[in-house]
Amino acid sequence: MDRKLELLAWTQNVLSDSECYIKPASSDASFRSYWRVFSKSQTYIVMDAPVEHEDCKPFIKVAKLLEKSGVNVPKVLAKNLEDGFLLLSDLGTVQYLSKLDDENFESLYSDAIISLHKIQASTSTNDLPCYDDELLKFELSL
Repeated sequence: MDRKLELLAWTQNVLSDSECYIKPASSDASFRSYWRVFSKSQTYIVMDAPVEHEDCKPFIKVAKLLEKSGVNVPKVLAKNLEDGFLLLSDLGTVQYLSKLDDENFESLYSDAIISLHKIQASTSTNDLPCYDDELLKFELSL
C-alpha cells in the first residue's frame, strides 16, 4: 500500500473518522513530513517519519520536555512507532515571523525570550545532548 494511504488509514482509525482527509502541511530537513488532518470537528497534524530513516522516540521525548517546561508545543495524541506515525495537536497555520511588525516586535520577542528561558531553566544536559561541533556538522550535512 502507498505510504500516504497507510498514513491516512491509520489516522482515520485513530480518530474513528473515515471521512477525514490529509493535505501537506510542511516538511523539514529530514525524512519527516507533516500533514494537516481535516476531521469533522477539528484539525490535527500527522507526522510521517519512515522508520528506516527516523526514530520518533527522541521527538516524543523533546515534546514532553518542552511541554513540561511550559512552552506551547504540539501534544502527541497518538503514536504508531512501528510505522513511524504520530498524531499531534495542530498549532495552526500562522507563523511567528509573519506577525512581527513595528507595533508588536517588542512583546513578541519578549515572549520568545521568555520561552527560551523556560526551556533552559527546565532542562539539563541529562535530558538532552549538548549541542556541540559534532551535532552541528551532522545537522549541516542533512
